[in-house]
Amino acid sequence: YETDLVFFQGKELYLLRNLSRGRGIGFFEAGNFYPDFILWLLVGGKQYVSFVDPKGIRNLDGPDDPKISFYQTIKILERRLGDPNVILNSFIIASTRHHQVDHWCDATGQHMSKAAFEARHVLFQTEDKATYIGKMLRKASSAAAPRTRRSASQEPDPTSPSPYSPEATPKE
Repeated sequence: YETDLVFFQGKELYLLRNLSRGRGIGFFEAGNFYPDFILWLLVGGKQYVSFVDPKGIRNLDGPDDPKISFYQTIKILERRLGDPNVILNSFIIASTRHHQVDHWCDATGQHMSKAAFEARHVLFQTEDKATYIGKMLRKASSAAAPRTRRSASQEPDPTSPSPYSPEATPKE
């Protein structure tokens, strides 16, 4: 805070501990993901709500793991909200060092650089101790989902189940 007073001018910041499974905010879309923290940043009339989960990532299933790719999924939920003043984000604060996962490959088969992880909202806590919180706050407060106009025929049918709901899962 003291090292970046200008950033915090005109903003309110709240950090809330999310409750555990069954009582807190969880996301079926990400494999029943219950992020540990909710970061709420108020800037003017906008609310930037970020779900933050510190965790080791070495044993996850690579960049397509639902907890890693949730930074994209949350934008789908943001668009469904339909409120341009609410911006949702998700971040993983990795206790794992980058060199322990630098063998992960992106969709093009390239090994993932630190910048590629950061683009997926994965920040390295130990290696970037002095900067990861500032990076997260700046990304969160500047990352609004692209707003596109859709025709009525493109809008999801509110009576049909979400593609992520149990009703939409085929029975065997």
